[in-house]
Amino acid sequence: MDASWTWWLIGLVLVIAEMASGTFYLIAVAFGLMVAGLGAHLGWSLNVQLWIAAVLCTGCVAAIYQWNKRHARPRAQVNFSNDIGQSVRIVAWSAERVARVSYRGAEWDAQLTDKGVVDPARLVWKIVEISGNRLIIE
Repeated sequence: MDASWTWWLIGLVLVIAEMASGTFYLIAVAFGLMVAGLGAHLGWSLNVQLWIAAVLCTGCVAAIYQWNKRHARPRAQVNFSNDIGQSVRIVAWSAERVARVSYRGAEWDAQLTDKGVVDPARLVWKIVEISGNRLIIE
């Protein structure tokens, strides 16, 4: 198989893989590889092809990284006040004062407050606080 086809096929595989990731970094790398494939098609030496691929891949990835850095949106402030006071169901106690709970159709990690007492017979608890992605229950 001709070297240009090898470059182009690898680039095509990366474009297809990019559809699963959605970050544009693989497209940047694929662009560099496809231009190197064009160089192979024009008869340039392997060293020139490798340099073209390296420079374009690195440059395009750096450009995308800088663009993402400049256009990054600050994390949206999520209002958890609607969750405070809601009831959760204990699925299982996993460690001392830590449990898996069912809330909003999914399982969450929950931790008992300092003044709460573990009661395996009690299935319904109340959310009093949220710390990161862990619910604090009482």
